Amino acid sequence: MATFTRVLSRLFLVLLLLLAVLAAIWAYGRLTSPTAAQREAIALMQSPPVGEGENGFPTMLALPKAPGPFPPGMNCGNPTQPSCIDAIEAASEAHAAALGPFRPQLEAAARALHAPVFRDLRTGTGVNDLPAYAPVTQLDSLRALDFAAGDTLGALSAACADAIGAARWARDPNTLLEGMLGIATFRQHAALIADMRRRAPMDALPPGCAALAEIPDAAAEGTLCGAMRGEYRWLSEILPAANDPIPAGSGPQWMAPLLHDVDWLLARTAERFATTCGSAAEAMASEDRPVDFARVERRWVDRVAFPVSVMLDEIAEPAFFDYPERQLDFVAQRRLLAAVLQMDAMASTLSNAERFAALPAALRDGPRPLVLEDNGASLSVPLRSKRSAADDGEARLPLPER
Repeated sequence: MATFTRVLSRLFLVLLLLLAVLAAIWAYGRLTSPTAAQREAIALMQSPPVGEGENGFPTMLALPKAPGPFPPGMNCGNPTQPSCIDAIEAASEAHAAALGPFRPQLEAAARALHAPVFRDLRTGTGVNDLPAYAPVTQLDSLRALDFAAGDTLGALSAACADAIGAARWARDPNTLLEGMLGIATFRQHAALIADMRRRAPMDALPPGCAALAEIPDAAAEGTLCGAMRGEYRWLSEILPAANDPIPAGSGPQWMAPLLHDVDWLLARTAERFATTCGSAAEAMASEDRPVDFARVERRWVDRVAFPVSVMLDEIAEPAFFDYPERQLDFVAQRRLLAAVLQMDAMASTLSNAERFAALPAALRDGPRPLVLEDNGASLSVPLRSKRSAADDGEARLPLPER
């Protein structure tokens, strides 16, 4: 009996020693987080102050309610339709009657898109209540309808304003979601603007379209810095407000403070996102090279100090890998539309081939050259992101006949 007691006591001491070692490792991991590199990354991911001017986000939150499902055949973002304007003209009166009740909602969405600032300034759980973004992607239908009705200059001017707002979202979005919506909306409007110029080449280009003809600054528009700062800001609000920090099956909720730490997860997130900002990222974007998110190895002590946080971090890690290429594809599409508009402004005696040759080399060539195709009837640029594979890996815009 005495022997059994001694053995049991020694096992208890061994277990106690193991627990003490585990507690020491846990405490060390907690006390040394965030690391110096993570503190630098957090500082880098802090968003700059909100700019001056109207904030479009409250307008987007308060959009008039849609009168019903959006009319079928009116969503010009459908790649199976040869042209947005063709789709409208196929049944112009019916489409005008169907789209009319949606005009107040769409024009309100346009005001939100055109606003110089678009920031969600709410805090806490409310930031997860997203506005209805679909009307932004439906604006091209409204512009095509007005163009087909004869207001060619007004429709073109409005389409350019939409494209400039979409480019602003893509460059400096509220979150990554709005950034990708901006890219998608810009591509829709680029196709629409080029088609408008092809159909009405004698119309003078409205002054509001001039900014779209400028060569885009890849260093400013080709990184995901603005998007990831917005994403970090959003996560900083949403993660602390999560009701169940411990996923089902990972342990009881009362153990959450021992297994999970929001600040550690945010520090890791900042460390991953930080490579999208700074001079190195801007230099790579200028060379049309995607900036990979940082793949920093987790410290082994973090697996003891923050086991659930590490698991959540591992789940989130691969979620962003295709976005750098999407951002560079956006810059390529900006160059494509700028080239179309610059060619459009050249002397009327020049052919499309001569206009293309007269483009600035930085716009025409660069690290991703534009291509004059279809005997001078269209201009294209290759796209590289996985998302662009469905579009045959290219963006193509029509050119007016000369």
